[in-house]
Amino acid sequence: MNADAIGSLFLSVRGAAVPGGATLALAASAWLPSAVFAVLVGACVGSFLNVCIYRIPLDQSVVRPGSHCMTCGKPIRWYHNIPVLSYFMLRGKCASCGAPFSFRYAAVELLVALLFLLAFCLFPPAGALPPLGMRWLAVPVADDGTAALRALWQVPVWWLFVSGLVVATFVDLDHLIIPDSVTVGGAAAGLLLSALVPEIQARTVLAPDASGALLPVLVQAHSWREGLLQSAVGAAAGSVPLYLVRAAGTWWFRRRGRIGKDDYAMGLGDIKFVAALGAFLGWQGAAFCIGGGAFLGVLVAVPLMALGKRSLLDRIPFGPYLAGAGLLWLLWGPFFAAFYAAAFA
Repeated sequence: MNADAIGSLFLSVRGAAVPGGATLALAASAWLPSAVFAVLVGACVGSFLNVCIYRIPLDQSVVRPGSHCMTCGKPIRWYHNIPVLSYFMLRGKCASCGAPFSFRYAAVELLVALLFLLAFCLFPPAGALPPLGMRWLAVPVADDGTAALRALWQVPVWWLFVSGLVVATFVDLDHLIIPDSVTVGGAAAGLLLSALVPEIQARTVLAPDASGALLPVLVQAHSWREGLLQSAVGAAAGSVPLYLVRAAGTWWFRRRGRIGKDDYAMGLGDIKFVAALGAFLGWQGAAFCIGGGAFLGVLVAVPLMALGKRSLLDRIPFGPYLAGAGLLWLLWGPFFAAFYAAAFA
């Protein structure tokens, strides 16, 4: 497949998402302030996610007590707890005792603000396309106006999704676990939200055009039953294959004496995490996360091995790679699916 064919392939997916071109979109004058609002909300959510990342693995409440310095224990006043800005205004130190704060707090807030903006950019202003060739969340406008806000409702769903990716990534990096509140809770949220906002469930299929040529078409779910079914299939497609691999790998490694009788070849946390990803992204997204996560792992492992840093590989769990693949699918999933559908058709 040459470059021109691939370009046509991607354009056909983009055009197929909005039959007839009649779609709901914000006016440009409303889109920019809405994008700024998305960034501000993301920074505030990032501040809360910092609390979740620290407290959830310790089985502590994420609500009480309020934010406080871990050195002196004094509460952090609200005007010293402004996302991103407070870190730089206080030069990364506690206002009460001067103890240093990790820059990661501000970095997480900035990261979540960026991710919220990217998710909002999937719903571009009228007459525009998403940046960086990303997918879009356009929904055809019905004659009776019933689709008036259906596309916009997808945005907070994906905000919740990327928030889960951030918590899973940093908790896994710190503790080598992914909490059930993220995995099991994420799978439950994906099922529920797929029923409430079925348009989040989209898959790419090949359909003939007027000339009989097969072109990729992005098909969205339009009923709660369809959305729930695709979400359930996605959760199963992500978890069942990995669970079978875990069982087979455990049997093989125990037989060869590579692991103890109480050890397993793969943790359940990763399996449940892929189930949560599949509940939001469908079976195509779940399959991509498994393969894409492994590919991202190879991209990191090869340079580290070449530099003689093999020991660092043991410190990087699989969860962050799965989260990275989930983000890639959210932003460019239909194009990946279209490419593989055409390549193997």
